[in-house]
Amino acid sequence: MKAAVFERTGGPEVLAVKEVELPRKSNEALIRVEATGVNRIDVWLRTGLYPVRLPHVLGVDVAGTVLEDPSETFKAGDRVLVYPNVGCGRCELCAAGEENLCPRMERVGQHRWGGYAETVAVHSRALIRIPDNLAFEEAASIPVNFLTAWDALVRAARISCNDSVLVVGAGSGVGYAAIQIAKLHGSKVIATVGSDEKVEMAHRIGADHVINRKKSDVVKEVMEITGGRGADVVFEHAGKEFWQTALKSLGLKGRLVTVGATTGQEVGIDIRALYNRRQYVIGAGVGSKPDLHRLLALFSEGRLRAHIDRVYRLEEAREAHRRMEASEHFGKIILRP
Repeated sequence: MKAAVFERTGGPEVLAVKEVELPRKSNEALIRVEATGVNRIDVWLRTGLYPVRLPHVLGVDVAGTVLEDPSETFKAGDRVLVYPNVGCGRCELCAAGEENLCPRMERVGQHRWGGYAETVAVHSRALIRIPDNLAFEEAASIPVNFLTAWDALVRAARISCNDSVLVVGAGSGVGYAAIQIAKLHGSKVIATVGSDEKVEMAHRIGADHVINRKKSDVVKEVMEITGGRGADVVFEHAGKEFWQTALKSLGLKGRLVTVGATTGQEVGIDIRALYNRRQYVIGAGVGSKPDLHRLLALFSEGRLRAHIDRVYRLEEAREAHRRMEASEHFGKIILRP
């Protein structure tokens, strides 16, 4: 098959499209890739922040068409979305639908080859049918971004219609997903962006207030918007550079939920402020398969929508990574073979 492979870590230039043989176990289904999402984790893997066995094929978000399935759960031609966290299928966590927490979990595109390719192999228990009214590009926008935002806001922070939610980095894939999920639950959304061009885009997808973090004092703006209370929930994924701002924007009994560390992993906390103001710091990540089923239903009903920033061919994977690293995108970047 043809795939965008990297054989050493480094910049976007290490990605090279070439013919390779797909590693596949005899009990795994074979999927023709129709669309793959580009995510920040792809950049971290490519640069070596998280080690992988080389050579490697990236791509966590995979939507495609079944070519063959030894289990006969799916038939050739079925349109499917890959749930990326493939658990062992035998432990208590897997039985409870929490394969994402399985200690033997393998993530497609990280621990095994992913969707930057013409085909991908995965066990059929990781496959979910795509509703007929969803395009492959839309489906490939869901798993990492929307499932992470759902796990953070709905499962971890337990947002409600009474909450004000500060979404950091509205232009990112996970940021624009968080805005939609918060609005779906009736919350008031305050979003940060890094340019004037992204202000109107954030408003269009539902943000009630948008702050250009490069021009305004975010903490001051949040306090003015919330009448001095601070945000009830802060959805954070930037890491080191924004961490103190996120904490200072948090109100009494507020919940800061973090899902990433784009600008660095080492942060500090004044624990006196944390316990005096009865605040919570919570970690979240790519959620469960049952929640992915729920998200697909919400997309099919039109209650959530994908915002596709740009679609690239597989041969343009380097440019897709360059655009993401430069934070030029708003929404989801997609690759198609």
